[in-house]
Amino acid sequence: MSRGEVTKMSIRSLAAAGALALVLGASGAVAQPFYKAPPAQDWDGMWQIQNAPEALRTADGKAPPMTAEAAKIYKAHLAARKAGKPAFDTIQQCMPHGFPRILTANYPIEIFMEPKQVTFIHEVHHFPRLVFLDAQPVKAEDRDQNWMGFSTGKWEGDTLVVFTAGVNDKTVLGTAGLPHTTDLEVTEHIRKTDADTLEDLVTYHDPKMYSKDWSTRLTYKRLPAGTRMAEYVCTDENPEIEAPTKTASK
Repeated sequence: MSRGEVTKMSIRSLAAAGALALVLGASGAVAQPFYKAPPAQDWDGMWQIQNAPEALRTADGKAPPMTAEAAKIYKAHLAARKAGKPAFDTIQQCMPHGFPRILTANYPIEIFMEPKQVTFIHEVHHFPRLVFLDAQPVKAEDRDQNWMGFSTGKWEGDTLVVFTAGVNDKTVLGTAGLPHTTDLEVTEHIRKTDADTLEDLVTYHDPKMYSKDWSTRLTYKRLPAGTRMAEYVCTDENPEIEAPTKTASK
């Protein structure tokens, strides 16, 4: 097909679309408004974590309850980070943060609210995270193992309870290097504490690495109106990491 034929087809398509719009207008059809969540559940907009932790602590400020195996791995990760050779760190190799580490990445997040889905677009790697409100968690034996897992959610009042499982074991929980396995299950309780603040109480369940479930609390602030997401490209430098080898940068 020649370029001229394609152009003629495009013009005919536009004309048909215009005619349809006129017909709908004449028939009194009214455009449907975009979904607008109730105020306490309206998180539309740009957000960013506050005081992004390098080393995760429990909600009451204590060290996570690691098993002996996890403590051994964590000690090795701390030593590697101190030596400037954190080979365990996926973002040193232009690989994703993965979930749940991406929750503590110090980059903006844009949130879109819909009746059946909440979408988080992370500026870092431009990774989308989809929380399905009309789906059920996948059974353990049927889970895929991927970077972001599979997230389902439900509203309990004005708190969104999100369950995520099905992650791979290539990542760590935070910058310092707390380990996890593919058995990791994460439950979040996310709520607005005021018009411009989101609180995320994150609970980790991973019996091979932690002797009991434990939680940490993260806080996000709404960014000024008009804030736009910036480009993020993987390069050889990243100011987020103290001793970069090959990481990512805005």
